[in-house]
Amino acid sequence: MSELKDFIVPIRRHIHANPEIGFGTFKTALYIKGILEKLGYRIQPVLDGAGLLAYLDLGKEKTIAFRSDMDALPLKELTSLPFKSENGNMHACGHDGHMSMLLGAAKLFQEHKNELNVNIILIFQPAEEMPLPGGAIKIIETGLLDKVSMFFAFHVTNKLRTGECGIKKGPACAAPDLWEGVIHGKGCHASAPQNGINPIIPATYIIQRFLALGDKVKKEDPNTVITTAYIQSGVSMNVICDDAFIKGTARSFSQERRDYLNKNLTEIAKKTAEEFGAKADFIFHYAYDPLINDEQAYLLASKAEKKVLGQGFRFLDKPEMIGEDFAYYRRIAPICLTWLGVRGKDQDFYDLHSPRFLLDEDALEYGSLIDLKIALAF
Repeated sequence: MSELKDFIVPIRRHIHANPEIGFGTFKTALYIKGILEKLGYRIQPVLDGAGLLAYLDLGKEKTIAFRSDMDALPLKELTSLPFKSENGNMHACGHDGHMSMLLGAAKLFQEHKNELNVNIILIFQPAEEMPLPGGAIKIIETGLLDKVSMFFAFHVTNKLRTGECGIKKGPACAAPDLWEGVIHGKGCHASAPQNGINPIIPATYIIQRFLALGDKVKKEDPNTVITTAYIQSGVSMNVICDDAFIKGTARSFSQERRDYLNKNLTEIAKKTAEEFGAKADFIFHYAYDPLINDEQAYLLASKAEKKVLGQGFRFLDKPEMIGEDFAYYRRIAPICLTWLGVRGKDQDFYDLHSPRFLLDEDALEYGSLIDLKIALAF
């Protein structure tokens, strides 16, 4: 085991065993703060101490930032790891890996600070997984990052093996917008549906028309998704209730497309409900920005990744449809997100957000080394 891995792995295991969610990552932040202070960083707590910024001030003209998300998911862990979480939450999206990699990079930055031509800020950010509006925009609103010239981040994935990474130029992750509708009918006895307005009927038509809109949009833009993920109505087999509830997501890669989806989904819901004598209340929730990798940051990251991983580096053809609030940092400066493979040689595939998600700890030092190469090349 390398010295760097010796440093990273115990950190990762401690964080994995003690996951916190949302904006409640206070103990995680204190743990990270202690490590960074020992490494000699200046610390700025943010969001009431749920997150932090760590500064390596070298008196240089430019500053670049590296970001790690901190929050876990409210998910019971089903792995057999000896350091598995027992508190009902789980780092099933690999943020424990992100934090430990960035702390590994923090160690390397200090060891190589005489070679750096740039100041460094490390961002440890809560609430990437929700709740809206997410942690990134809240940190941006502090103004503490306004002078950063470029932002970099990793996301681990089991779609790639240990020793591999993937990077997508331009659109990389979708805007994960959400929608919800309530169809108001008129309740009655199920034996006499003519005496009421069954909200389930217009709800099913609305869902079918959302599917048709999705098929139409895909012909123009294959990277758009409309999904109904929830429908609920009724309490018994012989009761027609007043209301039916539907919820889902609409994923796309531009503000124009998001506005189009908002307008059309809303119109479909309201007009369809009216056809059946019902009424629809529909809300389209704008979530995180689409994540667009900027060319300047993308080129810098890809060169560093080729140096560290060689043939393990690859360009990705398609964006991911998941959302990532790292996208918001682009409001300040160019950004680049890289997918780092963490699936071991004999490891079964479990996707992100699975209660059985695993990551290969041998992969983590690659992330730290790539961050160092990016900083040295800036």
